[in-house]
Amino acid sequence: MDFRETLAKNGIRNLKELLEPALPKGTEVLDYHYTDLTAPGDNYGSTMLSVFVNLSNSTNEQPKQLQLVAKMRPASEEFLEIFQIDITFVKEAAVYSQIVPAMVTLQQEMGFPETETIDVFCRCYNARVSLDPTSRKVDADGVMLLENLKLDGYLTEDRRKGFPPHIAEYILKKLSLFHAIPIALRYLKPEVFKSNLQQYLIKFDIDAGLGEQTIDKMVKVMRTDLIKAGVDTQLAERVMSAVAECRKRQARLLSDEMTPYCTMLHNDLWVNNMMIKYDAEMKPLGLKFVDFQLIQMDSLVRDVLFFLLTSVSDPDLENSLDEYFEKYFLNLLTDLTKLKCPNLSQFTYESFQEEINRVAPRELYHIVAMLRVVLARKESIPDHSELDAELFCNDNLVEKDFYDKLLVVVKIFAKKGWL
Repeated sequence: MDFRETLAKNGIRNLKELLEPALPKGTEVLDYHYTDLTAPGDNYGSTMLSVFVNLSNSTNEQPKQLQLVAKMRPASEEFLEIFQIDITFVKEAAVYSQIVPAMVTLQQEMGFPETETIDVFCRCYNARVSLDPTSRKVDADGVMLLENLKLDGYLTEDRRKGFPPHIAEYILKKLSLFHAIPIALRYLKPEVFKSNLQQYLIKFDIDAGLGEQTIDKMVKVMRTDLIKAGVDTQLAERVMSAVAECRKRQARLLSDEMTPYCTMLHNDLWVNNMMIKYDAEMKPLGLKFVDFQLIQMDSLVRDVLFFLLTSVSDPDLENSLDEYFEKYFLNLLTDLTKLKCPNLSQFTYESFQEEINRVAPRELYHIVAMLRVVLARKESIPDHSELDAELFCNDNLVEKDFYDKLLVVVKIFAKKGWL
């Protein structure tokens, strides 16, 4: 019996025992039902369910309904191995149980007003890896119970359109604080950083779950994509050589050098992993980051560059990239100053530019490989039961916008001297 058949038969077992401790005193879980939350292709690394929980309380009022999101292991056995769920699930659960409280506490101690406290995380009611409290293996009963952001008006944008420049700048402002707090913790409270953050930021090779044949095929498809995109043969070979170096570093678990700009990375910051709330005039009111399965300790340049090159819709991105980086840096410096981070003199725009040029070449493989996912045609993605790694090599899923974006990325890397 596969995972979805087991889920259909048993539901989310012992949900009552998992959820009730997080609810107001006297509140009881009566029953629940669920539906699929995401379509195939929206989230490869997990099963996402919309859960409707009926509650009663001691005041004898009419039962109320609580709508949650349940995040569980991937349905596909192949994706279960690819996403190394025993590592990634634990990382994400730790974000809510350990990392966020430490980040918020530091801000409070530094005198941040409540309106400026980091707010890019949703609420996690509770989480478990198994019904066996001694187990460290994430099984079919592993689940995180999260707030349903859609109920509060948060939306996921069209991944093939990306974010316009003004929204990109709004996201960068939020991202700078996300990066600044762990930097400040590292300097101000090294023991808290070590115990609450660092142990969960260990790097792992995301390709380790792929078979050699799959990797070989992906590399061949990547080379073919470059030619189809209009990259000349010589430049395409330089790109592939750089990709090979990225993959070697990844396989050897090499992180960036420990510079002032090393912090906690989201490490997968593309359109589908952000939700935005707008007012009536479509001005952003709030932003939430989701899917923290790949968090690690590395240079913040990686998050910024990956976001800009995969998820920003700017026809002049080749020429405006430096402006985005400069705006991000100014926000970062402001945040570090408010956090009373020591040694602020080392955070200069010149040192930041040096960090960009040093780190950017190491992010190439991540960006190029993900573009096929970001720009995949949703209507052509098979249903859950047919999802496998071959999906990432399927030419029927990509169109002109993918090849156009790939060409822009290569041009930027070539122009910047990152190849």
